[in-house]
Amino acid sequence: RAGPPRRVARGARAMAPPDDEEPEVEVAAVAAPARRRRGAVELHPRPLLDPELPRLLEERGFPGSHARSIWEHLLEHPLCTDVAEVPSLPKALLPWLSEHFTTSTASVKRRMASQDGTTKLLISLQDGVEVEAVVINHGGDGEFSSVSRPRMKPGATLCLSSQAGCRMGCKFCATGTLGLIRSLHAGEILEQLRLARTVRPDIRKIVFMGMGEPLENFDAVTSVARLLTSEQVLFRLGGRPVTLSTVAPTPNCITRLVDAGLAGSTRLAVSLHAPTQELREQIVPSARVMPLPKLMDEIDAFGRAASKVSKRAREEGVLIEYCMLKGVNDSAECAHQLGELLHPRRDMVYVNVIPFNPVFGLPYEAPSEDVVWEFVRLLGTHGVKGHARRQLANDIAAACGQLAKTEVTRQVDSVFAAQADVEDVAGAASPTAAAVAAAAAAAAAHLDEAL
Repeated sequence: RAGPPRRVARGARAMAPPDDEEPEVEVAAVAAPARRRRGAVELHPRPLLDPELPRLLEERGFPGSHARSIWEHLLEHPLCTDVAEVPSLPKALLPWLSEHFTTSTASVKRRMASQDGTTKLLISLQDGVEVEAVVINHGGDGEFSSVSRPRMKPGATLCLSSQAGCRMGCKFCATGTLGLIRSLHAGEILEQLRLARTVRPDIRKIVFMGMGEPLENFDAVTSVARLLTSEQVLFRLGGRPVTLSTVAPTPNCITRLVDAGLAGSTRLAVSLHAPTQELREQIVPSARVMPLPKLMDEIDAFGRAASKVSKRAREEGVLIEYCMLKGVNDSAECAHQLGELLHPRRDMVYVNVIPFNPVFGLPYEAPSEDVVWEFVRLLGTHGVKGHARRQLANDIAAACGQLAKTEVTRQVDSVFAAQADVEDVAGAASPTAAAVAAAAAAAAAHLDEAL
């Protein structure tokens, strides 16, 4: 039975070889080279889909309302390449817009379709950095559940990336093997929606569950969330359309969302994954700086704030994400521990059990369907509601925890897996395991394209 991998000693940098010592990996498909860039790059030109555009227009003496006209046109015409095509813009504005902005700074480099209707997009940004976005198809099918839940209406949900790579180092996640490359600008996040609309015009929901830790890119993510929730009609989204998923990397990060006024308009999903502090630290290394009691207090504060805003926010509550790993956190004891932890807040949380999605080279397996059913049932004995998420898009490595922007190469080059600040936020996996994981996902995607 698989167990948590060996913890790396504090101070170790197992995934960051010196620049002149690049490891050779005996596989045919490797991850695209990923080097750490720390801060976000400057974009020139900037994307027109930028939450700051109204302010920048006003600084130039033009009405900020022109931004809405531009956005409406770009969303209605996602293939537009010239801002001059936007109707009703003053001619005096066009030279400045053309010099400093562009209709798109990103492009789709590769598109992969799953048998279940999900589509994964590999998106190339202005500086050549790549991220993945996933358009999730849902047709109203149900899940394993401890309560009666209405089926989701047919349509599509867009899973956005907020960073290229991630430095949280969650042991079961392929994205963590990339390390942090850089955070995305708000406009780069919004452009993922425009590009995805060329695949599925019926996107109605947005989830920040792609690559990266959203709250490590707080300003960009919250500005996008605020715009999407305040302009639902413009962006053709449903009610309460945005869900923000976080591992809660630092104390008070969730409190900051409340202070930013997002508790009522944005649904919170917390990547918990374990019922105790000790186990959580083993599989979510960043948990070392966020004690479980403190995390529960912040969840409670968010839930209370959301419940004051609307009945829907109160009914939906806070989503608790729990990636279930065979032999690690799937036991009856874990179920009871989780039930006891969440029982005091049972009216404001809902548990989303996620059977592990395979990442080749990582020492985990998904539990059986019976084990998943029993876990959800045991939560119900504590009055805690929950369900098990259906596994989607495994055939294109687009499921939860599988995003790693892989590519297939004819010759083995090298693997750069620069895990950022290993000793501060994450115990690193071995370079070989990371390379093999990326290789397997890339090979699977390549095979799907070939077929």
